[in-house]
Amino acid sequence: MEREPNYRITARRDGTIRLAEWSPWLAAGGPLYTLLDARGRAGVGIADLTVVRDDDDLALEVIVDFRCGGDGAHRDALRDWAAHVGYRRIWFDGEVADLEPIAGGAAETRCTGCRARFVDAGAALWEFVRARGAFPTSCVLCGCDVAQWTPVRQIDEPADDPGTTKNARRQACR
Repeated sequence: MEREPNYRITARRDGTIRLAEWSPWLAAGGPLYTLLDARGRAGVGIADLTVVRDDDDLALEVIVDFRCGGDGAHRDALRDWAAHVGYRRIWFDGEVADLEPIAGGAAETRCTGCRARFVDAGAALWEFVRARGAFPTSCVLCGCDVAQWTPVRQIDEPADDPGTTKNARRQACR
């Protein structure tokens, strides 16, 4: 008997990843499959993910079965996501990629409902992510969905512009 996937993931070409618990009601064949084809033509990648776990039940590898899409941008987005979650290997149809896990550090997402921004770098978040094989998928405030978390962008301090002075000047409009 074939094992059910753990998740259904949606990858956009801009790198946004959305994840849902896998359920048998999700379209996988039959007449609804034409809707998946249309999403693929629109540039959306939809795939089922099966998590391979180690002896301690931590997510170790992930197997990707694209239902539509699956081009280079979708694969790149999933590779980045999988490394950030802490996977060591990702399996695509016809390709296996070893990853350098980079789990840890500050990660962020925004709720699609209440628009709250969440940023976390705590050990509890990362223990949850490694055990589950994915970031949280719902807002803890309103219950709406959230995109998979991404690393917090580090913004360097701007260099001083040599053409400006640090002395405040008064300017008038005429």
